[in-house]
Amino acid sequence: MSNISDKNELISQLTGPDLIYVTAPTRPLSQLKTPLLTEEAKEVMLKHGCTLEENPNECMVFFPEGTTRTELFPRMMTERYHITLPDSYKLHEVYDKYREMSILLYSRE
Repeated sequence: MSNISDKNELISQLTGPDLIYVTAPTRPLSQLKTPLLTEEAKEVMLKHGCTLEENPNECMVFFPEGTTRTELFPRMMTERYHITLPDSYKLHEVYDKYREMSILLYSRE
């Protein structure tokens, strides 16, 4: 693609009506391993019905029944997910495959 018209043609092809969007399935989620949580993060998780099991270098987060997880696309260097708790509170998860644990991102209340 050496000229502007070729690039514009490609853009129109990628944004046309035939573009396929991939939606990942939503699955139940019961637990995740995370690094140790801050006091604020612990309060938020407990407030929304989660239970925590702290170990020396990690924390197991147990989610209430009805929690779901959906992968976000496109995939990047790490897997990313939306997590929705039964009370509709939303978290974002970034899974670190090298450490085999999840980083949870939450909104302040």
